[in-house]
Amino acid sequence: MKKFWNLKKMDKNNSAELQLYGPVSEYSWWGDEVTPKQFRDELGDLGDVEEITVRLNSAGGDVFAGLHIYQLLKEHKAKVTVRVEGLAASIASIIACAGDTVIMPKGSMMMIHNPWTSVWGAEANDLRHTADVMDKIRDAMVEVYMDKTGMSAEELIALMDAETWMTATDAIEKKFATELEQDVQISASTRAGRAVFNGVVFDLSGFTNTPDLPQGDPTCKGPLAAVAGVLAIPKPSDEPAAKEPEQQNGAISREAYDAAVKAGMEQERARLKALDELAGTPSAAKLVAEAKYVTGATAEQVAVEILKADTRLRDMFASKMRADANQSGLNNIPPADTQEGEKQAKANALAGVMNRMRRGNKL
Repeated sequence: MKKFWNLKKMDKNNSAELQLYGPVSEYSWWGDEVTPKQFRDELGDLGDVEEITVRLNSAGGDVFAGLHIYQLLKEHKAKVTVRVEGLAASIASIIACAGDTVIMPKGSMMMIHNPWTSVWGAEANDLRHTADVMDKIRDAMVEVYMDKTGMSAEELIALMDAETWMTATDAIEKKFATELEQDVQISASTRAGRAVFNGVVFDLSGFTNTPDLPQGDPTCKGPLAAVAGVLAIPKPSDEPAAKEPEQQNGAISREAYDAAVKAGMEQERARLKALDELAGTPSAAKLVAEAKYVTGATAEQVAVEILKADTRLRDMFASKMRADANQSGLNNIPPADTQEGEKQAKANALAGVMNRMRRGNKL
């Protein structure tokens, strides 16, 4: 599976750069090929770097992956500088808190909220346990925010309950960020129900308190370097090409950028359409919603998870039926003297199972 990060050592200043654009994905994080150990090993392979720059533009994703990245960055002896190059929402805001310095250009945003999950095939006790676990995860996030901002747990929980969106100025006032970058303007806009931050498309429809952003085509008012790195577009040269005026060189770069953004949006529409086609499958609704709004998973990945969920449900039901059969005596029918007596014994035992299920003793 493809990694959701890009970590590399720079050629100068004994530094390194970590790029996190898009979802902090649980699928690649917990897959066989990409694990927390791999990220930790890559970080260790950097050697004794003195500074790590984290370039962040993400709507969030898997909470455990985000917390692990935060912890590894905090434990590293290098100075960590986080640049919010668009959006640091949900668990991405936790990663941002790992920075000794957190820089937010004008137009960038940060959002904090409570963690959420999906549950299927669960009884009341399972749901209560899940709620308790979610509270513990929230408390872990609150501790990170407290360490960064100095705010109280009560203040932070109130902000998380309200799904708080912060501009760069808001984040600095609340001490989530340390520095406002004046000479870079991040582009933020909405189009067709999706938000675009610095050329990266996010579906924010799963959130409840989204900010008002200008309508229109995505544009980038600052340098294109960050977007070019993500979209695999060569950075425009500072020197005009031979035999071509500088203005024409700029126009070609803009055409390439616009074409890449259009291709990305078409791919995202195709992904969402494929996910919608899975939504009617049993056990699929929660998984499809999570893929749309949190993980960024493909329809193929979600289909695998749906099959796993259905298999778990079938196994749970079969196990429950076997347990009910054992308790009712269905599996302990003594040999009968006559065929009629055996039929009657089985009927009585089966009636016991059905009565137990009517009383709610089932999945």
